Amino acid sequence: MRLDSGSASIRRLYTAIGEVIYNCFCGWSAAILSGNSELLGFIDMKPNRTNTLINGGIECQAAHYYVFSKEERQQMVERAKARREERLSAPLSPGAQMAANRLKKNMASIGKAMQQQGVTCYRLYDADMPEYSAAIDVYEGKWICLQEYAAPSTIDPEDAKRRLEELVLATERVTGIDYENIYVKRREIQKGANQYNKRGSSSHFFIANENGHRFLVNFNDYLDTGLFLDHRPVRKIIESMAMDKRFLNLFCYTGSATVHAAAGGALSTVSVDANANYLDWAMRNMQINGFNTMNHFFYKDDCLSFLRENRDVFDLIFCDPPTFSNSKGRDTFDVQRDHGYLIRSCMRHLSGDGVLIFSTNYTRFKMFGELYEDFIIEDITESTIGDDFVRNSRIHRCYRIRHKVEQAMVIPPQKKLVKKAVRKD
Repeated sequence: MRLDSGSASIRRLYTAIGEVIYNCFCGWSAAILSGNSELLGFIDMKPNRTNTLINGGIECQAAHYYVFSKEERQQMVERAKARREERLSAPLSPGAQMAANRLKKNMASIGKAMQQQGVTCYRLYDADMPEYSAAIDVYEGKWICLQEYAAPSTIDPEDAKRRLEELVLATERVTGIDYENIYVKRREIQKGANQYNKRGSSSHFFIANENGHRFLVNFNDYLDTGLFLDHRPVRKIIESMAMDKRFLNLFCYTGSATVHAAAGGALSTVSVDANANYLDWAMRNMQINGFNTMNHFFYKDDCLSFLRENRDVFDLIFCDPPTFSNSKGRDTFDVQRDHGYLIRSCMRHLSGDGVLIFSTNYTRFKMFGELYEDFIIEDITESTIGDDFVRNSRIHRCYRIRHKVEQAMVIPPQKKLVKKAVRKD
């Protein structure tokens, strides 16, 4: 019998295999044949090479490892220390020094505020200087996710490359986080499901902490890390409201809001996302926080289809849709054009005294006027912007929406969303 490749037990098995090889076979060469290349990411070693082959009709990856001896490992550590000391002792260029000065200022203000609040994952810098257009997020004081915003076509590529390297060097110098632990990504306008597509296959996850909970983050394989830092206050609000509630998380991503709802005492949770990788990630986040009971459900489905076909009623709903989506096999979705339909669909599933928390990262978002006539809508954006995002308060918009009359909702059949929805305000 084959083990389920997505189960926690098989992941633990691969992790244990890596630990045994690393600790017991120093100086050896080893090869692992796997029918699931993602599971190789749980072997905490970098393969020298990989080969694709067919074994029993199954496409497999053969990963070849050299297990360094203790002496070789020590030599590698010494060489890394020497390179670090050389970098840190070299004078910064004028541009890098300018970036370092700004980062020092931010560390003294934002970093101190986050420390006082017990926040260990936060945004340190967000294109504060136009010459260095990037966002810098600190995770646990151990890792940096540096997201470079794509430079305009008028900027010389060599200049852009030089400035990026200057910002990386300044970041290492100011934060004390090693150059090797600064992960650089390029942030640009994404179309369709591109922002959710996998970009690598390292499957190397780290643990980040937020509001007393633990979350898996990945700095290599996706555009985003698995934890939207700007939603930290939103998730805290959800936790405070969740006691004895039936919670629905639409476009659930990696389930961080679901973890907060479960921690807040939710009676049950339902998480919906069309991406299987993220849904698996959400289940793993729930597992590492100890939420393994039968009252937590996960559905791989288009959220609009789920709302049309499901007839359950919820007391607390969180809906954070993408700005735009044209994924294959589904209708085109535009949050500005279609949010009226989406919100009404959510409200049909909301209990009479329930609350819908609706959020969007579309910077020019405007709520349709007719929705204010039918529901109680409160703009709570200001209270959901953390101190590390106040200089970019347009990072998201957030609303609390309730029924005007507390009564049980009856869910009538719904028409399918058409691709060319018409704005009605």
